[in-house]
Amino acid sequence: MATDVMLHIKEALDSETKQQLVARLAEQLGVSGETHHSAKPHLLFLPSDPVHAPPHRVLAAVREQGYQVQIVDL
Repeated sequence: MATDVMLHIKEALDSETKQQLVARLAEQLGVSGETHHSAKPHLLFLPSDPVHAPPHRVLAAVREQGYQVQIVDL
């Protein structure tokens, strides 16, 4: 079952860049391309499978793309 991961990305990402990042994560980790859109350019919410794409792997994959990112735990 997928769980939502909320990421805070230091760099402000426009809509197109967010979509490209999510597409890469979907390709690499199989995360869903269906994100919850935020009006805040630094936040990204996406569902991930805790078995195949646990939050720490999502975090590492985003960092590999050159972004400074943190998981926000609610």
